Amino acid sequence: MGCTSKEMCEIMVNWRFNQQKTAREIAILAGCSKSTVYDVLRFHCEYGQVTNPFAQRKGHPHVLTIADIHYIHSLLLANPALYLDELQEQLLAIWDADVSIATTVPVTSSRLASLV
Repeated sequence: MGCTSKEMCEIMVNWRFNQQKTAREIAILAGCSKSTVYDVLRFHCEYGQVTNPFAQRKGHPHVLTIADIHYIHSLLLANPALYLDELQEQLLAIWDADVSIATTVPVTSSRLASLV
């Protein structure tokens, strides 16, 4: 299923069953694909809710706190040539933030642009 909020999924069910809209109409209104509409409606019919209760998230959330981002910024100000793996080690050692290198790339890219 696509990036559709739970609230939008519930509205999609309402459009289908209360307003008798087609999957194509719902997809246009919700800004998603018809296959997403069909998934939401199937989950509603099978489970009585708009999401699959048996689906498991893959991996862990990639979230940096504001404090982590400020720390990254200060590290890059002090040492703009810092490697990403060194940055990752510093985050773990100082902030106990176990983040992947992929999580730090967008933050370092935007911070490096502001340093230039």
